[in-house]
Amino acid sequence: MNRSSSGINIVPILIVAVVCIGGGLLISTLTPTLFPVQASSQAQQIDTLFQLMLAIGGGLFLLVQGLIYYAAFRFRVKDENDRSDGPPIHGNNTLEIVWTAIPAVVVVILVIYSYSVWVSIETPQQNETTVEVVGRRFAWTFTYTAEDIIDPQTNAPVRFNDPNLYTYVNEALRLQMTATDVNHAFWVPQMRIKQDLLVGRITEMRFTPILSTDTNGDGIYEMAEAFPLRCAELCGDGHGAMGLVSHVYVFGSREEYDNWFAQRVNLVLNPPEDPVARGAQILPTYPCSGCHVLTSLGWTGQSGPNLNGIGDRASRRVAGDSAEEYIVHSIRHPLRYLVPGYAGIMPQFIEDDPSNANYMSDADLIAITAYLCTQTASGDSACDISTIEEAAAEEVTTSGMASQ
Repeated sequence: MNRSSSGINIVPILIVAVVCIGGGLLISTLTPTLFPVQASSQAQQIDTLFQLMLAIGGGLFLLVQGLIYYAAFRFRVKDENDRSDGPPIHGNNTLEIVWTAIPAVVVVILVIYSYSVWVSIETPQQNETTVEVVGRRFAWTFTYTAEDIIDPQTNAPVRFNDPNLYTYVNEALRLQMTATDVNHAFWVPQMRIKQDLLVGRITEMRFTPILSTDTNGDGIYEMAEAFPLRCAELCGDGHGAMGLVSHVYVFGSREEYDNWFAQRVNLVLNPPEDPVARGAQILPTYPCSGCHVLTSLGWTGQSGPNLNGIGDRASRRVAGDSAEEYIVHSIRHPLRYLVPGYAGIMPQFIEDDPSNANYMSDADLIAITAYLCTQTASGDSACDISTIEEAAAEEVTTSGMASQ
């Protein structure tokens, strides 16, 4: 008995159902093998949800494609001269109810499951660490705070910036994110997390790393082993390079992370006396590498002027400005010192609001200028530290463009 009481042959239907379900399960099983490694606890939940969606979507894809090929073969025109219309079909109420009800049930199940995963990911964790994130063209800035250590210079908890995100295995992270220019999207494929950064708003995301980036187990955390941080929102001509600028480093233990953190805090509290050495240490903490070339620091950005040899050229850029004045003023007021051929997207680093994402103290400005002044053919500084300090205290009146 291959036919039901209504005269429908159920054997082909069962075969089609088995093929579609089996094919969907095969697609959902094989496709994740192409994904990056699961590096967070959230990745496991998200991949399971995605596999379910792949199984359902893969099965439906096979069913639809199979019906298309079957219809094209079964109802093809037998006579090439036949130009008549096909037979009129007025529908089947049972079929229409079935293909409406089943997708509706599937969608409801996916909504409930997706919501439970989202709630699990977004629920605040105990003892979670908060890191502030700023996205800009074309770099990321992460701000870390040592709540229990007071900086005598600011009489506030020690804060420092870095272009990379540092964490450790099983640390519950909470990222507070915003954008300073255009919208960006924070995406770490290995963590399976992505969140938009919006201008004028604070967005949040949470994840817990479960995999160290010290893949060799040698205690050395290299860029090649770190997880690249992508921008998933087209933000300009340097958008694609943002994944080369910032990475996520995951220490294997809390002790390793604490050692790194203590070193960075010590750098804030006890900076090198030599301003050039200090400039070399703190310049990478600012969002400059995404746009500029500076071989001494390994920068390869293309959206801003090349900083190699800037010490030799600075005194010739703007008439009447010394090398010290030009570098200082172009950092404080970049739009007044545009180099022809480059867009005015460099942030203006201000000195009077430490809470601002573009804050740069006078001490940092002087040190950075001192370091950039050493970018000469001879390696000698083209500037005098006392003149740099005077330039940092000046008001800028120049409004002309810089030359090449």
